Amino acid sequence: MSTIQLDLSQIESYLTTSFVGRSKANELWPEIDSTNTRAIQLAKDDAPSGTIVLARKQTSGRGRHGRIWQSPQDAGIYASFVLRPTCAKEDIPLYTLALGVAASRAILSVTGVEVGLKWVNDLVVGQKKLGGILAELITSNSPALILGIGINLELQKKDIPEELVNHIEWLTNITGSAVDPNHLIAELAQNLEEVSNNISNGNKSQILDAWRKHSVTLGKEVQVISAAGNKTGTALDIDESGALIVQTTSGERLTLHAGEISIRNLDGSYS
Repeated sequence: MSTIQLDLSQIESYLTTSFVGRSKANELWPEIDSTNTRAIQLAKDDAPSGTIVLARKQTSGRGRHGRIWQSPQDAGIYASFVLRPTCAKEDIPLYTLALGVAASRAILSVTGVEVGLKWVNDLVVGQKKLGGILAELITSNSPALILGIGINLELQKKDIPEELVNHIEWLTNITGSAVDPNHLIAELAQNLEEVSNNISNGNKSQILDAWRKHSVTLGKEVQVISAAGNKTGTALDIDESGALIVQTTSGERLTLHAGEISIRNLDGSYS
């Protein structure tokens, strides 16, 4: 199966967006420590909203809570977007859910693969993790939101840690054919712009309803893992800010925000 390499000029030629990906500050790196780290620096240097940082390989890719994101060369999409939201501060957390919605739509459009969304930042297929999202807020003189995403395209089992090999999925393993990352990134940019505009225009319900439609978390028995201790219960819904509402087995009703918890099904799966 031949790998199609990233090509920034090709990606930009596919774009039909107004601002996402339209920046002259867009970058594609053969190798970089982390696209999010680079996007943070560009944001501090006043890069415009919609700037994209891409890499064929990351040496220090990261996920939430400081976890390592495996980023072998040409094995996935490693992308970070610089956004400068104009919405209310309390709506900023919705961007993580919104990027999940955008990614699920883009993947379906390009590959025909249906992707589930696990609260708060995971893309899953068949109880296995296909991708993840990392949002980082910059509150310096040039405030910005950095949205990073990794999507597994064509992994080799030798590149996956043994403890994760049964929990990771990649697109070519599902489709049986090569996936064009340039087309996928352009679709992702288009869908990200659409959901970003929904938030900016006050149409939060469209994002929330779309996320609920793709959710693999709601209605499931879950285990909440936090510094305050572990609790079990049922994931009921998300609220207007994107927080997860859980009814515990003891009758307590929890409202959980991104960054506070990790969440797994009781059997440890992602379904």
